[in-house]
Amino acid sequence: MTSVPDPWTGPPWGSGRQTWIVVPAALLGLVTIVACAGISTRQPFGRPFDALAVALLLLAPASLVLVVRRGVLGVLGACLGLVGPVTYVALGYVPGPAFVPLGFTVVALGVTRQRVLSLAGGTAGALAAVVLTTGAGARPVAWATVTVAGLAVAMLLGEGARGRAERMRALRAARASREESAVAAERLRIARELHDVLAHSLSGITVQAGVGLHLMDREPEAARRALTEIREASKDALDEVREVLGVLRADGEAPREPAGGAGPRGLADLLVRARADGLRVDDSGVLDAAQGLPDPVAGVVHRTLQEALTNVRRHAPGAGVQARLVVGDRIVLEVVDDGPGGGPVSEGFGLRGMRERAEAVGGTLVAGPGPTGFRVRLELPRGER
Repeated sequence: MTSVPDPWTGPPWGSGRQTWIVVPAALLGLVTIVACAGISTRQPFGRPFDALAVALLLLAPASLVLVVRRGVLGVLGACLGLVGPVTYVALGYVPGPAFVPLGFTVVALGVTRQRVLSLAGGTAGALAAVVLTTGAGARPVAWATVTVAGLAVAMLLGEGARGRAERMRALRAARASREESAVAAERLRIARELHDVLAHSLSGITVQAGVGLHLMDREPEAARRALTEIREASKDALDEVREVLGVLRADGEAPREPAGGAGPRGLADLLVRARADGLRVDDSGVLDAAQGLPDPVAGVVHRTLQEALTNVRRHAPGAGVQARLVVGDRIVLEVVDDGPGGGPVSEGFGLRGMRERAEAVGGTLVAGPGPTGFRVRLELPRGER
């Protein structure tokens, strides 16, 4: 995942991220010097404008270059941004817009999330303006009022920029977290689909291969039927795997749940294949009840029955299976076999996948030893969520 760079952070010189501040700082310094020099020529009572005045007026604009680097350099920049204009006015130069660059420094400190320095620099500058106005060689009260008001506005702008930067940062983090969660969920869903397809198909192929090998010499026709079943099962498995993998290649499309033959026809295929693999299945009207099941409920019912039959085929081959589907206020699927039961149940990927599918649509799944063998009970709300 590509992170969004923050223009206010990162390594100092050489990265190219922060050197852009040099040009605005230079322009700010030039404008300040020209304005203060022009005012000094019209106010002869002040100290003559000289090279020292230029140096002091350049300190605050230059501080912007340090402020955006934060840390120790940020503290040094804040100090220079304050010392320059305060010293300029204290030495008797005509004030003019000397404190304007300090306002920019205060805003920059807020933007770079250096809240304490921003508030401290703005407050110190305002207090200095008040003290200089009431001290020796008193400056006009109007100048102090405008300076204090300007620094107050700068502190507010800095706070607003800092708050906005923190909100944007939180939004980026939340978006990244959602994207990571979506990727993890999609990866889990595809793994679940592949497990169901491969486990179901390969278990059936294994059974049919065993039948074919056993009957190859004595009953060639029966062995031929077993090979035909293997071919059909392999073809169906490949089709479903392509459907699952097709989701990975669908650029810009919303993730979709592969149908996997969901619906009465798909359930009928599951039951036929289970009987062909030697299971004695009593479906108890499952196909009739499955008519009109809404999506994605139909897909959950299909995958649950598929996994339940696969588990019987693997752990209790040849067992009798009773499958019951009831559609009412809630949809209930129950699959019980008469194979050997009891003992602790180790939840593997199959049972975990069934439970995750049920929970995804607001349902529940219970799997464990039953009265005679193993019992799986799926309960879902009716209708889409």
